[in-house]
Amino acid sequence: MKAIVLPGPQARLDDVTLGELPIPEPGPGELRFRVIAVSINPVDWKLTLDHKPEWNYPHVLGLDAAGVVDAVGPGVEGWEAGDRAVVHNSLWKAGVFAEYCLAQAHATSRLPDGVGFTDAAAIPCAGYTAYQALFRKARLEAGQTVLVQGANGGVGGFATQLAHRAGAKVIALARPEHFAAVRGFGADVVFDYRDADLLQKVQAETEGGEGVDVMLEVVNPGDARKSLAFVHYNGHLVSIDPLPVMTDVPSYTYAASIHEVALGGAYHAGHLPTQRAFARIGDDMMARLAAGEIDPMVEEIVALGDIPDALRRLQRRAVTGKIVARVAPDA
Repeated sequence: MKAIVLPGPQARLDDVTLGELPIPEPGPGELRFRVIAVSINPVDWKLTLDHKPEWNYPHVLGLDAAGVVDAVGPGVEGWEAGDRAVVHNSLWKAGVFAEYCLAQAHATSRLPDGVGFTDAAAIPCAGYTAYQALFRKARLEAGQTVLVQGANGGVGGFATQLAHRAGAKVIALARPEHFAAVRGFGADVVFDYRDADLLQKVQAETEGGEGVDVMLEVVNPGDARKSLAFVHYNGHLVSIDPLPVMTDVPSYTYAASIHEVALGGAYHAGHLPTQRAFARIGDDMMARLAAGEIDPMVEEIVALGDIPDALRRLQRRAVTGKIVARVAPDA
């Protein structure tokens, strides 16, 4: 099978290439997909600089895939060949940028009729992250106010849509050239994240000027006080990148709940409840797609062999929305 691989343990982003590998066989608890579409995420290029000791080489990259189950491993129940499916895969194992991939059955979601493979593949990494951040970490409710960093990106764009649908007031941060798109996702207010008066403007949009209920942070500020200043007392700061530094945060100042969202950690930690939650989150997100409630934000569709170039463009932040690679025609 054709696959996008890191050829060896010293390989880096410029070494990513299209290779030829044997078709894998599913083990206990695994499904094998005939891959139709995959999405390309920032974490994919970051992993070319952060190899994992569990990898074998050539290592297949990629985490998000939609396709058709074509083989079922021992012990798997409820799945059979021909089922349409979508998954956010483990970054500790061989990835999905290939004509075939393996996936944990308990973390896999079904693809409803009427939802295309391209749209489905765009959802998992960014969409599940936004979902977990808002609903499983911050417990966002209708009537609350959420501040979303990077609202034109994958995680920020899905978070803006989900928060809007949940009845929250969304204050979004983006560059001016992306304001119209972000408003289209449901943002109530959009500010340039570089605005010198940003803190005052955000506070003015909140009740009593006290700050937002939830801030979704996708760019690590270093010092946590830079983000906590936007959040009211007893609010929530949810971090997608590594957690900000709390060293200089005075006691008895914010009483904020600090949350980290890291999907990949659930596989490494072996935490089955969280892995199973990926399937439930995926089922919910796919139902929203089927109902037309979520824009998958697919901005570009490329071929499997174009993935190395797409990864380099993601590294340069020369991408808006989601890039999806088509690996095969629809079944």
